Amino acid sequence: MLYAQGRETDLEPGPLRTFGVTRRGDTMRIVWYFDARDETRAFTISYTLTGVAVAYDDVVDVNLKVWGDQWAEPLHRLVAVENAPARILRGWGKPVWVRGDVELTGRRATLRAVSVPARQFVELRTLLPRSAFTSTGGMKVRRGRALDRIVAEELADAARYQRDRDRIDDWKSHPLRTLGVLAALALLPALAVIGLVYALFGRERRTDYDREYEQEPPTDTAPALVPALLRQGGEAGSFEFTATLFDLIRRGAYKAEHTTTERSIWGGLRSETVADLELSAGDEQELAPWEQPVAKIVDAVLDGESERLSRFRDEIEDERASMSTRFESFKGAVGSEVQRRGWFRSVGALALVAALVLFALTGAVLGWLALDGWRTVYPRFSDVVLVSLAGCLLFGAAFLFATLLFARKVWRRRTKAGQLEAERWDAFRRYLTDFPRLQDAPPATLELWERYLVYGIAFGIAERVLQGAQLHMPEALHEASTIYWISPGGDLGSGATSLSIGDLASGFGSALAPPNSGGSGGGGGFSGGGGGGGGGGGGGFG
Repeated sequence: MLYAQGRETDLEPGPLRTFGVTRRGDTMRIVWYFDARDETRAFTISYTLTGVAVAYDDVVDVNLKVWGDQWAEPLHRLVAVENAPARILRGWGKPVWVRGDVELTGRRATLRAVSVPARQFVELRTLLPRSAFTSTGGMKVRRGRALDRIVAEELADAARYQRDRDRIDDWKSHPLRTLGVLAALALLPALAVIGLVYALFGRERRTDYDREYEQEPPTDTAPALVPALLRQGGEAGSFEFTATLFDLIRRGAYKAEHTTTERSIWGGLRSETVADLELSAGDEQELAPWEQPVAKIVDAVLDGESERLSRFRDEIEDERASMSTRFESFKGAVGSEVQRRGWFRSVGALALVAALVLFALTGAVLGWLALDGWRTVYPRFSDVVLVSLAGCLLFGAAFLFATLLFARKVWRRRTKAGQLEAERWDAFRRYLTDFPRLQDAPPATLELWERYLVYGIAFGIAERVLQGAQLHMPEALHEASTIYWISPGGDLGSGATSLSIGDLASGFGSALAPPNSGGSGGGGGFSGGGGGGGGGGGGGFG
């Protein structure tokens, strides 16, 4: 059935069995109107193209796009047939990576393609003898012979495609080598940046300090602050909290009396008597900003009366919401004081951020360049390389970001004064750690013994200090102490100490964690010593 030409080209109902044609920029719209319900119809569209064929002295080159790249949906199967006035000399389907073939049978060329991706054009290119045409009307005319040149171009295009495919297949067939190369590309540049930043901005400068031990606290820095100095920052935790509590007891802000507590063991089948401390309010004192939240927590537990140290955890857990808020205030106050003292220089963080941004931007640009021309069927090897480099650079950026968050010693170092103080405190920590086995004369004053224990708690090595006290502390000093105690069995430090300073700190951290946080909140102290607590198949056109 023939259709008559009309004028309607809008995509809405029009006169049946008519068609309309209109040009829209570089495209031509053809609209025809028919009547069909629940049936399959086939239509034949005939039209004449001019300027498609190019006439040379020896051949006529016909390169026809038989499927355009404007279609947003993939095509399962495509068949295009070209009937020529003479025997077709050569024929190719393009681009070479589309799956299909071209069959030449005399004057007929048949192109078959399958699984054409969305927005992928398909071309059929044929060469016919120039002698088969008596006129070049409707053709473009070019001087010279072109057969050998065009054949060479098509062979080179197929060779490039095959090289890309072979390279990709080679890397896929050697996964260990591929993973090794990718790992090197992802890690080595980032590690080089990290090493350079550490060398320039993170490595501590040498001082003239050369002592192995400090036998007394070298400065008056509060026990809650010293761990942050030694580890170059970080958040205070339960060890600093516990050390601050014992320091307040030592200074008389709270009174402590020795007592005993019955504790169930073996699932309640037995009980044992352990030494304990009964805490109550002491002398009013002017407290540092980080000590005030600790005092508020203790005051809330005491509630104007007295309470045993072993009961503190349960009392704190009963008011977890308000207690955790005060604990966060404690950590914030410690952090603010550490920052105020200006112990650290963090210039290296700026260099890491600059490298991170450079890695991320370069990776994004390379990824965009690769994906902009990405071939879904058979990608170019160059695009695969660009995508791989982009992924490696983005991974490197993520690695630098993780370094920025979790490895501050890479990009931060202490000031000269801060480094000297840190070395002295580190020597004092070594002294407390080695104290039980040293033959040095023990401290002569109760104040120094008690400061040992307070800083030992902050360092997470309180058990080592208590071991030293068992060996070296005079009994008279022990009996006068408010923070050392004797168990009913008479062993120094083994009673409430068997509650364990580490266990107390861990218990405080768990009880002071925010509701439903699932965390212990224990961090912040130094562990160690004697118990710190806690492709596709198929081929292309060829």
